[in-house]
Amino acid sequence: MKCIACNTEAPIKEFRYLYNPRIDESVSLRQCMKCQAWLVVDEMKSEATRIMQGGEDPWGKSAGIENVAQTTQ
Repeated sequence: MKCIACNTEAPIKEFRYLYNPRIDESVSLRQCMKCQAWLVVDEMKSEATRIMQGGEDPWGKSAGIENVAQTTQ
């Protein structure tokens, strides 16, 4: 995999795994071992698609169950 922030290339397992915010997608968040950038990674393709910025929420809503309890009352 290649870091799109600093162009470091290494096997995907060398990039620190941070978390997978959605169970229904192959997208995860990994950190470059060289520049420490947080990368949004497509795990199925083993490629970084973008750099995650602080305060950003690229994942959207998780499963569409937000506010369900409020609407069923």
